Amino acid sequence: MNLYARTFSVLKPFWKQLVTASLSAAVHAVLSGVLVWMFGPLLMTLFQVETVPGVSDLVAPSAQTAPADAGSPESTGFFQSISASITGARETMKSWVDSLVTEATRQDTLIRFCWVIFIVVLAKNVFLYLQGFFMAFVQQSVIRTFRDRLFDKYQHLSLDYFHTRRTGQIISRVTNDVMVLNEAVDIGFNRLVTDSIMVIVFFSFLVLLSWKLTLLAMVVMPVVFGFIWFIGKKMRKYSERSQERMSDVNAVLEEAVNNVRIVKAFSMEKFETSKFFSATKNYFRALLRMTRIRHLASPINDTLATIAGIIILLFAGSRIISGTGELDAGDFMTFILALFAMIKPVKSLSQIHIKLQEGMAAAQRVFEVIDAEEKVKDAPGAVTIERFTDRIDYRDVTFSYNGTDTVLTDISFEVRLGEVVAFVGPSGGGKSTLLDLLPRFYDPQHGRISIDGHDIKSLSLESLRSLLGIVTQETYLFNDSVFNNIAYGLGDVSREKVIETARMANAHDFIEQLENGYDTLVGNRGVKLSGGQRQRLAIARALLKDPQILIFDEATSALDTEAEILVQEAIDRLMKNRTTLVIAHRLSTVKHADRILVIDRGRIVEAGSHDRLMKNGGLYHRLYSMQFRDV
Repeated sequence: MNLYARTFSVLKPFWKQLVTASLSAAVHAVLSGVLVWMFGPLLMTLFQVETVPGVSDLVAPSAQTAPADAGSPESTGFFQSISASITGARETMKSWVDSLVTEATRQDTLIRFCWVIFIVVLAKNVFLYLQGFFMAFVQQSVIRTFRDRLFDKYQHLSLDYFHTRRTGQIISRVTNDVMVLNEAVDIGFNRLVTDSIMVIVFFSFLVLLSWKLTLLAMVVMPVVFGFIWFIGKKMRKYSERSQERMSDVNAVLEEAVNNVRIVKAFSMEKFETSKFFSATKNYFRALLRMTRIRHLASPINDTLATIAGIIILLFAGSRIISGTGELDAGDFMTFILALFAMIKPVKSLSQIHIKLQEGMAAAQRVFEVIDAEEKVKDAPGAVTIERFTDRIDYRDVTFSYNGTDTVLTDISFEVRLGEVVAFVGPSGGGKSTLLDLLPRFYDPQHGRISIDGHDIKSLSLESLRSLLGIVTQETYLFNDSVFNNIAYGLGDVSREKVIETARMANAHDFIEQLENGYDTLVGNRGVKLSGGQRQRLAIARALLKDPQILIFDEATSALDTEAEILVQEAIDRLMKNRTTLVIAHRLSTVKHADRILVIDRGRIVEAGSHDRLMKNGGLYHRLYSMQFRDV
């Protein structure tokens, strides 16, 4: 679909408000034109001007009434017909205005003029308000729609999408790009309607008053629109660059804020400041280039329009002075006023193409996200699984993040209902990746993972993940209350149930000591809590979900001894009567696991119980001797 059509298709649900805003803009533009048209009759009423003072006595009477040359264009049949039609329309308009405002005396006529002008201005501003209100409704609806669509898309994209993009760039699509796109919608429908109608109205006035002078004014228009096209083409390119630089600024800012503890610990404030200054400098340069081009358009268009006005003023003014002009003083002043009143909407229209190009650059970036491939999604006719009853089976699983560097190779194993299986091995061996495949954070390139004989790709993601509870080394908490973090995703769970779960996770005592207990806000990523406290909240969250399959990814490796004991007690309670997969670092469950799989360089190199692996004297024995001697 065409980028313009696709962008503006989002307006369909709001067509009523859009039509109301457009009609209000149209009426406002027409009433603005009426005010300009009334200037000539008002001038004639105030001064009773029939000829230009100081000129009529210099012009021979014969010159003022001289008929057009027989050989002139307006005396020929076609042009004579056009002139007669235009003159008739002009006189009809003037007669209508005269009948509307004319009274017995000049004073009464002036009073009538004032009332008409007041009513027209009042009506014009009422419609201006209606246009502004309904257009603002449409604009804010567009912003909301695009932001909702982007956020919803982000929720459905697989993890690899986020791994290859900076957070600031992801955020920039929802904030900066949508705002730029909104400006294009505003211009495309708000200013376009108002300014276009005003140009049409004023142009009609110009034609009615003098079609020959209007043709003269049109000579410069091809130059103006050619320049507008050139500027618009440049603006789209520079707009894309500036928006990319803005996303870089967001990325640096987000990283510095999230890693502020590390920044301060390493005394890298100056380095981060320098990096941010560099990003803002690059954005400033890109924005300055775009601004230079954008602001070049207005003065050049203004100059071209002024040149056209001066040419017309010289041509028509000379004819009036010489007595050969077809306009009286009131009509001529109305023509000049309409001509210069048309300059503003024409200048505004000249900016529309430029702004639309900026908006289309933003739209392209937004639709790149919306069109991004959802690599992990429900298959057509996905099956819902209610319970885990038998086994988890990995068969010949091979996986690579980028399609070239293999992380896992030909992995095969099974986990039976109620078993505890531990995964150990050197860092970078692929343990976390192996378990990330079970909830389908990623899909393997080869092989098959099944639960109770169902390929997990055939299961709905919601039902698959409802079977799983995951506790990782890095605990993810939301900037919300303790209660809401524990009850995350469970809706109307009772407070008593949350407290009971917190007790089981060894979290209730420290929660009670917090300032507001379960209503205490934990801060961004749980920054107000210690590592052990955050981990116990994560375990409480998993307990409350009551999953059948548990995944622990080095859940205690970053804790001190005291915190580890409390967390380990909570983990033991959580593992009871559940199928458990453990990536072990210092966990006591490693010794007592039903099976231990040793992963090295993406392959299973050993498998068996703790005693058996220790007897084999292989990699597990070496790892245990180094890392688990105190367990």
